[in-house]
Amino acid sequence: MAKKDRHNDDWDTGVVIAPMNGDELPKYRRMAYMNRKKRPSKEERKMHKEMYSKKERRAIVRAGLAVMLPRLMIAVVAFAVVIVVMWLWLR
Repeated sequence: MAKKDRHNDDWDTGVVIAPMNGDELPKYRRMAYMNRKKRPSKEERKMHKEMYSKKERRAIVRAGLAVMLPRLMIAVVAFAVVIVVMWLWLR
């Protein structure tokens, strides 16, 4: 027995249910995505990586950690204080 052709060309009426052109985004997000560049090519990324020497890259990482470490310590101390206060309160 031959199979029936169930493909019907009438299923697509061309009605747009939800347009995805970016108009539905809030203004601040729309502006962020409008002028976004595509990912740089491998050659550009390699050139950027070779821009700094190993010593300079280590200095950049060390400076970033020097900035972030005090903030991390403040957060850890704040959590410790909250835990101690809860322990004293619930004891």
